[in-house]
Amino acid sequence: MILFYESEQLFIIPDYSYILVLTVMQMKTFTTFIILLLIWTTCFGQDGSDMRYIPIKKLNKSFIGQFAHLDFYRKSYMGLELDTVVINIDGRPTKFIEHRKDDGFNNWFSQQYLLSLDILGGYIIKIARCKIDSITNDSIQVTNYLEYYDNHNNLLTDKSRKLTLWFKKEIINEVLIKSKQL
Repeated sequence: MILFYESEQLFIIPDYSYILVLTVMQMKTFTTFIILLLIWTTCFGQDGSDMRYIPIKKLNKSFIGQFAHLDFYRKSYMGLELDTVVINIDGRPTKFIEHRKDDGFNNWFSQQYLLSLDILGGYIIKIARCKIDSITNDSIQVTNYLEYYDNHNNLLTDKSRKLTLWFKKEIINEVLIKSKQL
């Protein structure tokens, strides 16, 4: 309480500073609680990744037989820099673009693929995945799983097939390997 005296009158002004002190303490407690909650949530948060990123220089024979996606030229993280690559399909050079849907937290193997920019025989081709068959010092052999789609984006299962190809390591930045399921 504050007393204020002016020209023979006494004024009593209530002191609310204790409320201010209490409010500041409550805000500090609340802020501390929020910070601790964020730290706790981050520590126990999980991502949704089912693949590993292997630099091409670290790829060795232990990866033979595993499902993979080849990341050509530049690292295509988060789909920011998508590369195109020309792959021979039945003797015809076909241009493909990388489709990468990964953000560092949710990276699903099934959402990565190569999609043809060229239409072959009226079909769009999607390389859904590949399987590593052989690795040499300068090349990698993979079996590509080709899926054919019509102009209405319907999967034509009777056309889908496998195609084995060799790629030079110099055009591959990294290999996305499907994590083994437990």
